[in-house]
Amino acid sequence: MTKTVRARYTLEFKQEAVRLVTGWQSIAAAARSLGVVAQTLFNC
Repeated sequence: MTKTVRARYTLEFKQEAVRLVTGWQSIAAAARSLGVVAQTLFNC
C-alpha cells in the first residue's frame, strides 16, 4: 500500500488564496486560478 503525501502550501500561496476570495472572487474561481480543488481552500 502506498502512502499519500499531503501537500504543504507556502505562506505566500495562502495569502494569495485569501486575497482572491476576499476580493469578491468565488471560492471555486479562486481554486481554479490557483490550480487546486475548492475543498482545499475550505480546509486552509
